[in-house]
Parts: sequence; structure tokens; C-alpha cells
Amino acid sequence: MQENFLLPLIIALPLLGFVLLGLFGKRFGEPAAGWLASLLVLGSFLLGLFLLLQGGAKWTLAEWLPGIPFSLNLDNLSGVMLMVVAGVGFLIHVWAIGYMHGDPGYSRFFSYFNLFIAAMLVLVLGDSLPVVFIGWEGVGLASYLLIGFWYQERVNADSARKAFIVNRIGDLGFLLAMGLLWSMFGTLSISELVEKVEAGGYSFTTLTLAGFFLLIGAIGKSAQVPLMVWLPDAMAGPTPVSALIHAATMVTAGVYLLVRHAFILHGDGFLAGLIVAIGLLTAFYGALCSLGQWDIKRIVAYTTLSQLGFMFVAVGVGAYWVAIFHIVTHAFFKALMFMTSGSVIHALGGEQDVRQMGGMQKYLPATHLHGLVAAFASGGLVPLAGFWSKDAILAYSFEFGPWLWALMLLASVLAALYSIRWYVLVFWGDYRGKAHPHESPAVMLWPNHILMGGALGVGFIGLPYVIDYKNFIEPFLTKAIGDFPHEKLPVVTEWVLIIISAVVAIAALWWGFRFFQQKMPAWYERFQTAALQGFYADAVYNALLVNPAKGLAELLFGGDRGLLSGFASLGSLMGGLGALLARLETGALRFYLAGLLLALVLLVGWGVLR
Repeated sequence: MQENFLLPLIIALPLLGFVLLGLFGKRFGEPAAGWLASLLVLGSFLLGLFLLLQGGAKWTLAEWLPGIPFSLNLDNLSGVMLMVVAGVGFLIHVWAIGYMHGDPGYSRFFSYFNLFIAAMLVLVLGDSLPVVFIGWEGVGLASYLLIGFWYQERVNADSARKAFIVNRIGDLGFLLAMGLLWSMFGTLSISELVEKVEAGGYSFTTLTLAGFFLLIGAIGKSAQVPLMVWLPDAMAGPTPVSALIHAATMVTAGVYLLVRHAFILHGDGFLAGLIVAIGLLTAFYGALCSLGQWDIKRIVAYTTLSQLGFMFVAVGVGAYWVAIFHIVTHAFFKALMFMTSGSVIHALGGEQDVRQMGGMQKYLPATHLHGLVAAFASGGLVPLAGFWSKDAILAYSFEFGPWLWALMLLASVLAALYSIRWYVLVFWGDYRGKAHPHESPAVMLWPNHILMGGALGVGFIGLPYVIDYKNFIEPFLTKAIGDFPHEKLPVVTEWVLIIISAVVAIAALWWGFRFFQQKMPAWYERFQTAALQGFYADAVYNALLVNPAKGLAELLFGGDRGLLSGFASLGSLMGGLGALLARLETGALRFYLAGLLLALVLLVGWGVLR
């Protein structure tokens, strides 16, 4: 892998779009601003693909911070992530050209969008942790700007602040991890850290603690339990923002961070068990919450939580390449799911309540096809993309423990149910609203056509070994992640697991298709009441943390206000005394002589009396 000056250009292209559109966006106007932003992201994708086909690239600015170079690395792992970020990101940009049509902040939106892509590219290409952290904070800033894009409404601004603040908790973990790794190894270069960990001679306890802090960072960015509360509120932004954050960029950053540092995590039983527990809990939490939502975007947002839980479980059981494989398949079907939802919202004039939808297959035939494929891929229907990556996670879970496989199989049942529920409520039955639905323009349909192709076929790059077909992605990623020992399941066992997974997905999708067309029974309505509120996670946070913090802040503010009032009163007193004394400054000599005489008498009198 050679030094190549073209590597930073991958980041510079969308960064240039951010600057140009930020300064001169109104001059570009609509749709030129959207096409400029889109083509710059496409340029990053094509340049990254070119360098990846050349075997990768490195670029280093040695004199950056004392002992810490600014280094970028395009290897197989960061290359796959770059293809997802810039490739799917380009399609979302193009789709947004149609979706954001007529918005007063059109150019500002695409400026922020380019900033988001640039920051994410810094994150995935960074070869030293401080560089990664720049991208890490950059996507946090860009998400704040985009979630609160329609800041005129208070709820949108509050949602942006919530996402920003919750993610700062994870950022603290990232910073602590960097401090520990620097104290242990004297470097924050990821490439050098790999070599030093392989060489040994360090404290395993301290390395575990560093891995734990990295996990805290990943939990915040990938919205895992207990820091998951920001992600559903991120739906306050425009739908393209939801698609970009949830499918291709920000929320997958935590998974990528863990996979990039697999050399720290692998073989550590404590961290493995903790990651599995967090991922499993998040997979169930997100799935159950999704089954209770009425907002079309929040339904899909909670499905993202669930799928991220699957990725964390993959990392915990040592299936690092599978976690990235699921990121790839998820990017296609989740972006398709969000953008299909956006097309429906666009067709209904901004309506987001699925109770005002239904029957969209009659009015939006192309969008209906997109939604059908997205639902089936998300639900794990064989042979769509979501099935193969989910099945690989189940297989590794079985090796970890049959109990984990059983629980993950149940989570996959819930995935099938929330996917088909979304489809039925939006596209099946009779239309329940009052708008006049219309199909999306070509600029919105064609990106979804391409995503649909990916949701159908991208899973074939990672077929299980028992199928007589080459698995492309596993050996490709293993070169960058590391070849950790792994014993494959017996052929018969693997086939049995594949068949069970396929049959269970088909059965769950069919049962859900029939169930969600009926009137909901009383038990489901009770469940839905709790699920609609996210099982009161926000209420718990408010009771345990937010309200006590507000009470303490008000108390301290009251103390400050009282102290300041006291100082203000003292100032008024001194000012009044000064005004009184100022009156003694008459300028008359006889008045001053009389004063001196009086002072002399008082002084003599004090001396006599003493």
C-alpha cells in the first residue's frame, strides 16, 4: 500500500461542497445546489473505488500534533465503509433533490449534507484515533444541524439538542480510551497499536478498560441501550436526513469503531459478553418499540435500533466481518425503507401517521414495489440481502451458545413482524386519508430502483460456506480486520440452521401479514400503549437524571441570583455613600478649613478621653 496524494481528495470533495453551498448556495439555486452536492459525493465514491482497486492507499501529514501524525488509510475495511457511505449517500443526495424541492433552506440543506459525508469519510479513513475523533465529532455536529434543520419549530431544535447531548456521553468514553491507549503504548496510530498489542507486554486489565471505554463511545454513536433515546427523536429532521443517519453513516460508526479495534476486543470474555448483552437487549427493545409506533418514520427508526443490536451481537461473538456485511445489506434495505416512507409522505403532502395511509399500492405502484422489497429484505426473507447477513449472525450466535441462537431467532421473528406491519399499514387495504396521492418524480424513483436492486442482490457477496459459491466479502475484510481463529459449523448443522431461519422468516411474515390487517386485540392495544412511549425510557431518564439535574441547576441559579442581588445591594450602598461624600467637595476654602478644625477638635477630644 503506497502513499497517495489523491486519498485526502476523497474527503476534500464533499468538504468543498459544504463551503461553496454554505457561502454561495443561494446563487446556485434549485436544483443546481442539489446536483453539485450529489456529484461531489459521487466523485468521492469513484475516486475511492479507483484507489481501492489499486490495492488501497495511505496518506500522512507527519507534523500535525506532537508525536501524532494526521494519517489516512484506505484498506479493505475502510474501503467497504467508504463504498457504503459515499455510494448510498450519493443515492440519498439525488433522492433529496426531489424531496426538498421548494424548501426555503434548500441550499443550506445540501451544504449540511455534504458536511455530514465529509465528516463520515474522515471517521472511516482515519488511521489515528485523534483523526477518527475529528470525524466522530464532525458527524455529531452535522447531525445536530440536520436533525434541527427546521429549527423554527421548538420540537425539532429540542430533538437536535437531545441527540447532541446524549452523544457527548459516548464521546467521553472515546476520549478516555485514547488517554489509556496513549499511556500504555505511547501512540494513537491504529496501525501501530495493532503491532504493539500483538507484541504483548502490556496490562490486560488496562487494555480491557480501554476496550470498555471504546464500547461506551460505540454505544452512544450507535444508539444502543441505555443511550438509545436520541435516535427516535432524530426523525425530527427531513426524511433524507433520517435515511443518511440511519442507513449509511452515523449509527453504523460505533459498529465500525469496534470492528476496527477487534484486536483489542477479541479474546476478552468480559467485553464479548457485555457487547452481546447490550446488542441482544437493543435488538429486542427496538423491535418491540417499533411494533407500537404510528409515525411512519419512527416505525423505521426503531427497526434501525433493532438491526444495530444484531450488529453488536455479531461483534460480541467474534463475527467481525459479518457485522460489516450486515452494515452493507442494512444500508440498502434501510435506506430503501426510509426513502419509500419519504415518497409516501411526499405523495400525501407531509402526512406521517400510518393510520391516515393504507392502500398505497393502488396509487403508488413503483413506490409499492420498493416498499415490498424493503419489507421482505428487512424481515429476512430468503434469498434477499437481509436474510444472508442475518443468517450469518445466527450461525455465529449458535457457536457462541445455542441459547443465544434461540434468542436471536426470536429477535428475527420480531424483525419480520415489524417489517410486515409497516408494509401492511402503509400499502395494503383501503386508503384511510383525505389527500390525493401521486407518484414521486423520476429523481426520487431512480435512486430507489438502485437501492431495491441492492436489497435484492447484495447479500450474494457473503453466502455461507455450505453453498457451493464463493464468499467474496469474508476473505476481503479479513485481510484488514485480522484472521482470528474460527471453526466452522458442521455442514449438516449449518444447513439445518439456514432452513430453520428461512422457514421462521416466511412463517412470521405470513402470520404478520394476516394479523395486522385485523382489528387489534385488547392485549396488543395495551402493549402498544407502552411501546408507543418507548416503554417509558424517556420518563425514567427524566425522573432519575433530567429533573434532578434541573432542580439542582435551579437551586444553584437561585443561589447565584441571591449572591448577585447581595452584591448589587452592596454596590448601591457604596454608590449612595459615594454620592453623599461627593457633596462635601464644594470647592469653598472656608468649608475645608472648618472641616480641618472640626477634625482637629475630634482628634484632641479622642486623645483626652482615651
